[in-house]
Amino acid sequence: MISLPQLVEEILRHRRLYTAGTPDISDAAYDALELRLQTVAPDHPILQRVGAEAGAEGKVEHHIPMLSLAKTYEVGDLLEWAQDRSVVGTWKIDGVSLSLVYQDGALMQAKTRGDGQWGEDVTHKVAWILDCHPRLPATAPMGELEIRGEVYCSEESFSHLLLEMEQLGLEPPSNPRNIVAGILGRKQHLSLARFFSFFAFDGLFPAGVAPFSTETQKYDQLQAWGFTTPFHETLRGKSEITAFLSKVREQSAEQDVGIDGAVLALDDLSLQESLGATSHHPRYKLAFKWQGESAVSRICDIVWATSRLGIVTPVAQIDSVQLSGATISNVTLHNAAYVKGFHLKVGDKIELVRSGEVIPKFLRVVESHAGECSVPTHCPSCHSVLRFDEVRLLCENATCVAQQFGLLLNWIRCVGIDDLSEKRLQQLMDHGFVQTIADLYRLSKKDLLQLPLTQEKMATKILANIDKTRSLSTAKFLSGLGIGGMGIVSWEKVLLLYPTLAALQAASEAELAAIKGFAEKSAQQIVTGLRQRQGDIEALLTAGLQLHTAQRRTATGPLLGQSFVITGTLTRPRQEIESAILAAGGKVASKVTSKTTALILEDLASTSSKAQEARALGIPLWREVDLWAHITLV
Repeated sequence: MISLPQLVEEILRHRRLYTAGTPDISDAAYDALELRLQTVAPDHPILQRVGAEAGAEGKVEHHIPMLSLAKTYEVGDLLEWAQDRSVVGTWKIDGVSLSLVYQDGALMQAKTRGDGQWGEDVTHKVAWILDCHPRLPATAPMGELEIRGEVYCSEESFSHLLLEMEQLGLEPPSNPRNIVAGILGRKQHLSLARFFSFFAFDGLFPAGVAPFSTETQKYDQLQAWGFTTPFHETLRGKSEITAFLSKVREQSAEQDVGIDGAVLALDDLSLQESLGATSHHPRYKLAFKWQGESAVSRICDIVWATSRLGIVTPVAQIDSVQLSGATISNVTLHNAAYVKGFHLKVGDKIELVRSGEVIPKFLRVVESHAGECSVPTHCPSCHSVLRFDEVRLLCENATCVAQQFGLLLNWIRCVGIDDLSEKRLQQLMDHGFVQTIADLYRLSKKDLLQLPLTQEKMATKILANIDKTRSLSTAKFLSGLGIGGMGIVSWEKVLLLYPTLAALQAASEAELAAIKGFAEKSAQQIVTGLRQRQGDIEALLTAGLQLHTAQRRTATGPLLGQSFVITGTLTRPRQEIESAILAAGGKVASKVTSKTTALILEDLASTSSKAQEARALGIPLWREVDLWAHITLV
């Protein structure tokens, strides 16, 4: 039985390793150690400290402590804490907390969180991170202003970083989170920090300056100053919070950003101030994480397969292990750059993790086996020469059978054609009955009866299941097309503003990028993807598929075709006003453009950045009462 002093020393040791970017246990295992200490010694002083102590060199103080977050793994605890109050939910990014201190708009210092009271000065390293702006817009207040957020390394950037570190003769990092901490702690190769990104989520303003009264407005202001913020939503009540958690879990598998949970904050800043904080964490924020586990296993084989997008991805077949209640025998190795960077090969012992994400992921090499790693030069499906884009292997053969199979299988799963299994789909393709998605809707009973072990009863059932999908929601239809980076949740959000397929196809990249929570990359994927799938779209509509729009978005109304941006505090909750605009046929965007109908705000004399942009573009400024007057027009 470990003694209390031993337990304390073990926690401190792991904090030092974590801060240095070299942890040797999982987050869940560390959380269990802290929970054990809270149980036996709830008032122990190290529970009031955050992280590990900063090193003596470059040590700088946080004038306002940079606290950690209380966390829970139970949805019930989260709901009890939230009560029926308006909260803002966002991603919990698996990165390193950072503070950017500005004086009169100029970046003067960047510092890590450290132990919450003292951090490390990393100003010279942060200069390489493009998201950490050296100067704020002229609309920012004078005096000292502090922006807090998280530095992280996306999976794609990590792949590029792996290759560069290999060329420099440096030891490859274990994972994206660890390399951020490692490079921020280095004295050499500072330029490697250019592979990092920064999400802003908080702002500490000069005394007497109160530019907003809600957490939502704080995010709007950070975005107006050019900072990237993580995905976030305003929520209230059990149904909205649980739906948000499900959405974040889905996004954690789709995004190339490390998401290890969700963070909820009370939206009312005056309520935040009244609740205050302990010496360890604020009382107005709570982190939610899914129970996760890691395990070590041996690679038996590495199998490469071509996806519907032409990306040739590696999967490790491993000695089976039990992880988070499931038997795991396959682990994604992400991409070719990971395989090259970590020199992965048969016989290596690796650590894998499964927590928020459903798919088990490779984490690090525990023991390297003798031999050389290899990656394919030709597509495992069509044998075309592959192109390496410094991260992934790409098959550029548009007629590649594996890409068509992946596209068809994605459609079948998205629209829900029961009883049409992978095996039957492969048989249909082998017989030449199906090559495109539209071919599924031209199948006959005679075709299906030619498949092995398919009798008349099953053939009739499959055709009936296909017929059920001749009428689809636009979101499900688009999700079935398999456009990269877009799941059904993302499509539903886009369709709130562009409710028909025709409206969506007419939207430009700039218009799509203005949607709250979207970025230029997402907008580009939508426009390019729709163009590439145009043949499939036309063939499916010709085959008789009918699309219907979700009921929550009307195609008529007094605001039809009009676009609005909301800023500042209004008399009603932001979400209620947005819903009213959508119900009246309008659109809600996050940025003021030349196509904005009006900027909605309470103070017509406002000097906010959005108000100034609207005036410069000649966009009308409406008070909330003006909006309601237009909505109620007959």
